[in-house]
Amino acid sequence: MTASRRRLWVIGGLTAWALVLAGLGVLSHRDDPPTVKEQRDLSAALRVVSEATGFTVGQAGTETAPVIMPTTVDEGCRLTPFRSGATATGVVRFFTADAAALMGRLAAGYPAAYEARLSPDGKALRADAGEFVALRGKVITAGEVQVTVTTGCRPVDGVVGDLLPEYPQHAAPAKVFAALGASSVDTATVTFAHCPSGRAVATASAVGHGVTARPAAAREHDQGVAVVDTPEVYAYRRGAAEAVAVVPGSGGEARVYVTELC
Repeated sequence: MTASRRRLWVIGGLTAWALVLAGLGVLSHRDDPPTVKEQRDLSAALRVVSEATGFTVGQAGTETAPVIMPTTVDEGCRLTPFRSGATATGVVRFFTADAAALMGRLAAGYPAAYEARLSPDGKALRADAGEFVALRGKVITAGEVQVTVTTGCRPVDGVVGDLLPEYPQHAAPAKVFAALGASSVDTATVTFAHCPSGRAVATASAVGHGVTARPAAAREHDQGVAVVDTPEVYAYRRGAAEAVAVVPGSGGEARVYVTELC
């Protein structure tokens, strides 16, 4: 066999071996179970988001009205050049009379494993909820704090919409709007998370039209205790188990959040 023919055989053999390795890599990437936490799918990460949200709301205290916003799922992020994924984000809004005190309470209240850290100025919070789920808090205004929990890009097995289970809706926003004199109320949406005790914490939200009464009328009707009274939001607590926030809009519209607490 000539030297040139031997080179061709070597080159051909190396090319074939490279193709075999590439094919095995694709099959492994597609079929093998995850080997590190970052690879755990979105459904597993959403359970961590729910638990972190529940821990967060559980620390609200009587001077705040927490609101759980709907979890969002954004598709299209890249796990690898050949594989896409999705990122889930949960948000808790706290309406409060003392944002600085709430930030301190949050930083001190998370489990030690979260390694929560408050910035020197007390306006930002960072924590690790586990499974590479990040938790961030910040002061939005003197009367509002927001905590965001995000999964980062994750593999998705199944339909994204099926990963966000529904929680039974209730008539709580409609009852508040009745006290506000609303002429009509849109269908409520409900977002929930899991409290440390295992039970659910849920926020029902709805928009009402033709509101005629001032927001304080709902608190007076419910015999609640006011938490925040500003042009942007009116919030109160209805006993230890429920918080209400009324956000006025324009043209007689308003949005009401009713949160069943841990």
